[in-house]
Amino acid sequence: MIPVPQAVLEALAKSFGITNAQLSHFGGGDESSDGIVYAYAYKDIRRLLKVMAIPTEGQRIGRLCFEKRLGFVRFLGENGAHIVFPQFSPGGNLYETFLDENYLWVGYSMELVPGKTRKEKTWDPEFFRNWGETIGKLHRLAKKYPSWKALIDSETGGEYLTWRREWDGFHNWIQDDEVKEKWVEIKQQLEALPVDRESFGFIHNDPHIWNLLDDGNRITLLDFDVANHHWFINDIAIACQNNLIFLSGGMNGQMHHRDKLLGFLDFFMEGYSRENQLSSKWLGRLDLFIAYRRILLFTVMNDWIQSNPKLHTSWKQMILSQPEIVGNSFAG
Repeated sequence: MIPVPQAVLEALAKSFGITNAQLSHFGGGDESSDGIVYAYAYKDIRRLLKVMAIPTEGQRIGRLCFEKRLGFVRFLGENGAHIVFPQFSPGGNLYETFLDENYLWVGYSMELVPGKTRKEKTWDPEFFRNWGETIGKLHRLAKKYPSWKALIDSETGGEYLTWRREWDGFHNWIQDDEVKEKWVEIKQQLEALPVDRESFGFIHNDPHIWNLLDDGNRITLLDFDVANHHWFINDIAIACQNNLIFLSGGMNGQMHHRDKLLGFLDFFMEGYSRENQLSSKWLGRLDLFIAYRRILLFTVMNDWIQSNPKLHTSWKQMILSQPEIVGNSFAG
């Protein structure tokens, strides 16, 4: 994560009618973060300010992606989704900017909602149902959102915020040739999948357990900063992430408690079906999207994984062997 210079923080804080001294670090800033979040007092409530850096190279398309994601989040919030709702600045903008020699810095404000992040080894059926219901509602609303396959750049005519652009980015990032070969194989399988409004649209694209707040009654979904046009099943595969790493195995090492994963999916899909119906044939494709996520995480966390040779070996072996994880357990 790129550190936020003091001058940038001061300028963005001023844009939101506060001072740098009023900000306190709230979250983010580690290797896998895409930004840093600060808390501050606003009238009689607390708000959050998220600050992100867009490189000067590719700044125009980066800013477009950022704007469209924020617009999608506003749509979801206006239609009753449980999300952290972006707030307008005193100047009437959804976000504010500061440009230096290296980056376009963007900041946007959100209200701080009640709730806490659950532990990675949580086993709570009602929490899993609520989690599924939250994602199901997002997908139901996504089917009504105007943009569902891709966004079109008015200057170039090219598509952006697409799964293919995401795939390309990681293809350039992957350093291991054998892993890159598997990434190519996965793309070939994805290209063969159907794309329709019942199974594809603008999704969160990162709804793992650390991007949820639970207040005991409902789940609030955080961090849409990698939202993308993708298959709905990808959000479900990502929701399985902490289970695959901490409870069942199957992500970075061999599966050892398959019943934990299948149990989680039973509860999650029970909640999901309260809001949206997804053909069971997509659950039969979960292994493909778990394989996609496995390589994505391996790449994002490469420096940390490389520092642990045993973990690196087991994770890479799971990528190369791509064993059955869910199989046809949920396929109709």
